Amino acid sequence: MNVTKRALLRALSAAVAAPTLLVAGCATPEAGDDAYRPSIGQPGKDVMWVPTLDALAVPMLEAAGVTERDLVYDLGSGDGKLPILAARRYGARAVGIEYDARLSALAQRNAERAGVTDRVRMIHGDIFREDFSAATVVALYVGQDLNLKLRPTLLAMRPGTRVVSNLFDMGTWEPDRVIRVPDQNPAYLWVVPARVEGEWEIAGLPEGGPATLRLAQTFQKVAGTLVLAGRPAAEVEGRLEGTRLVVELPAARGPARRIVGEVEGAAFRGGLEGDPARAVIGRRVR
Repeated sequence: MNVTKRALLRALSAAVAAPTLLVAGCATPEAGDDAYRPSIGQPGKDVMWVPTLDALAVPMLEAAGVTERDLVYDLGSGDGKLPILAARRYGARAVGIEYDARLSALAQRNAERAGVTDRVRMIHGDIFREDFSAATVVALYVGQDLNLKLRPTLLAMRPGTRVVSNLFDMGTWEPDRVIRVPDQNPAYLWVVPARVEGEWEIAGLPEGGPATLRLAQTFQKVAGTLVLAGRPAAEVEGRLEGTRLVVELPAARGPARRIVGEVEGAAFRGGLEGDPARAVIGRRVR
């Protein structure tokens, strides 16, 4: 993959400070073929080429739960390692987007040698111009600044899309999981959350009658109030994992209850945890 020049310097500084942290590419076999051999750290458009090591590439794809049903996009795909791995190991369809024409051509030859051109496509293009909205998994190793620049686009993708990044996070968008492999960079997983902010009418709670749930959302975290007929508003909080919403409900007596269900656009269908016979449904009204 490609990382920004500033990001490479940061990563190298971290490696000096903590020798057990290997910057991806600091210990990697010779890359390329007779037609072209890239060198680690070679400059590109605002980035330098630093490949992800095999020891981390597999855990990243495993954490994203890649299967043959997925379409994986690797942004800044370099020599095509991750798209090829996604196709060969998991049977996924995969696309690499690479700005450097020589690396993109090398990636295409690597896909041909791996026998996966029926499932892998390499695009010579700009990750900020190409359309990757159909992806179910997005892989990144481009640096903190570019991660933050990509963040609005990623958050606008289909809820449930998985995003994995080598070494660099998304700032205030906290990861759903940190991937730690001995002697490798940390990597991060996010699941694009559904958008649930607003006012919801809820039916099916044990108290009976209509209820109003007002939610504010910060990435995958939600908080707000629940209003039951004739009762004061109660504070609630919860979390999203893609389209799965869990909301903690306070109880007058005993432990708190949890609504667990799936969000589909302006509709919600689920139930109370521990009470599978009770259906709880909702619709967003504003």
